[in-house]
Amino acid sequence: MDSMVYWIWLSLACTPDSATFPRLIEKYSDAKEIYELDSREIGRCIGNNATDKKRLEDKSLDRAQGILDFCRKHKVGILAYPMESYPSNLRSIKTPPVLLYYRGVLPDFNRDFFIASVGTRSITDYGRRSAFKICYDLATAGAIIVSGMALGNDGVSHAGALAAGKPTVAVIGSGIDICYPQTHLKLAREIVKTGCVLTEFAPGTPPDKYNFPRRNRIISGLSAATLVIEGREKSGALITARYAMEQGRRVYALPGNVGSESSQLTALLLKNGAYALTSAEDVLNDFENSYRGIINPFLLQSKPSVNMMDQLTHLGVAATCASDEVFKSYKKAPLTVDGRKKKAPSKPPVSKTAEQKPQVKKNQNEEASAPEKDAPLMLDQRCTALYKRIPFGEEIAIESLVNEELGLRELMKCLLKLEMLSFVEVLPGERVRRKFK
Repeated sequence: MDSMVYWIWLSLACTPDSATFPRLIEKYSDAKEIYELDSREIGRCIGNNATDKKRLEDKSLDRAQGILDFCRKHKVGILAYPMESYPSNLRSIKTPPVLLYYRGVLPDFNRDFFIASVGTRSITDYGRRSAFKICYDLATAGAIIVSGMALGNDGVSHAGALAAGKPTVAVIGSGIDICYPQTHLKLAREIVKTGCVLTEFAPGTPPDKYNFPRRNRIISGLSAATLVIEGREKSGALITARYAMEQGRRVYALPGNVGSESSQLTALLLKNGAYALTSAEDVLNDFENSYRGIINPFLLQSKPSVNMMDQLTHLGVAATCASDEVFKSYKKAPLTVDGRKKKAPSKPPVSKTAEQKPQVKKNQNEEASAPEKDAPLMLDQRCTALYKRIPFGEEIAIESLVNEELGLRELMKCLLKLEMLSFVEVLPGERVRRKFK
C-alpha cells in the first residue's frame, strides 16, 4: 500500500484547525502507525469524547485510495506533513494541515519570501489601487504574494503579482478541483502557470462558509508578514490578522479615511500595534536583512509599467467598486425661459406612444409590480429570470446569482436595469434584495 494513502486517510479523519492532528503527530511520527491504533489508544491520545475519534476508528481506505487515484490522473500534487517540500513555516503553527493538495509550480517554501495580502470583497478604488501597487512592487522586489483568490482584494493582489511577471500563491477554501468564485477561473489558470493554487480540503469539497476561516491560518502561516488592505471591523480579514499575530508574524495595515467603513479594521489594527503600510518599502526595509539575496528593494520602479484596469480585465478579476459606476440618477432640471426659472407643469405632456404603454403602479403597502406582468415591456428575458431568482424579503449575495447562463458582467448589467426601475436594491457587501415601493 502506498504510504500516501495513509496520509490522505489521516487528513480525512482530522478536522482542519482542530487539536486532533497536533496531538497525534506529537506522539506518533507516521500516518500508518496512527492508522493501526486501536480505539483505546486513540482515546488516550485525543480523548474519548473527541469528535474525530469515530473517523479515526474507521479503517476503510477506499475514499483515500480514490482521492490518490484522482490526483495521479489529474496531475494534482500532494504535500504531506513529513515531506521535505512541505512548508516549514506551517509546521510551526498551532494546528498545521495534515497535507496540502496543489496545482501549478511549487515555490521553495523553505527559502522564498512570502507576504500575505488580505482585505474586503467590497473594495474601494483607494484600496484597489493600493493593493495592486503594493503587491506589484513587492513581487518586483522578489516577494511571493499569498492570498485567497476571493473577490475584491484577493484577486487584485494576485493580479498585481502576475502583472509584475512573478509567481503568486492562492490558498482556497474548497477542493482543488473546484474554482470559487467561478468568475476567477481565468485567474486560477494564470496563477498555476508560474505559481500554485493549494488547499488542505480533499477534491470535491464544496466552498462551505466554515472552510474559509480555517484556510486563513494557512495564508498567514505561510507568510513572513500579513498585509491588511481594507475591511470592516468584523471583516474576515480580521481572522487572518489574528492568526498572524498568534503565529508571531508581523501585521501591516493600510491607513484609510477616518470614519470610513472600509477603514474600520485597519484603524483597529493600527491602534493595537500593527505596522503602518504606506508602500512596499515599509515591508522590504523591515525584512531586507533577513532575506538578503532573495529580495532587492533596488528593483522597485517609480511607477508600474502596466495599467491596473487592463490587467484586471485581462485576468477576469472581479473587483468592482462604486467609482466604476458611470450611470447616475436623472433629475429633471428646472425649466427656464430667457434665463429665468419657470414653474414646471403639474403634469408633463404625454406622447401618444407613452399613452399606449401601461405604467408601473406605485403603492406604499404593496410590492413593486412583478416583472412577470409589467417587466416584459421594459426588461429582456434574462433580467426577468434574474428577478425571479431573488427571494422575497431576503438579501442574497450577488456572486451566488452567477451561473452558466449569466456571467458576472451580464449579471451586473441586468441588476443595474432592475435597480434603475426600482425592482431591486443593491446593498453594501455585494448583496441584493427585492425592493418594496
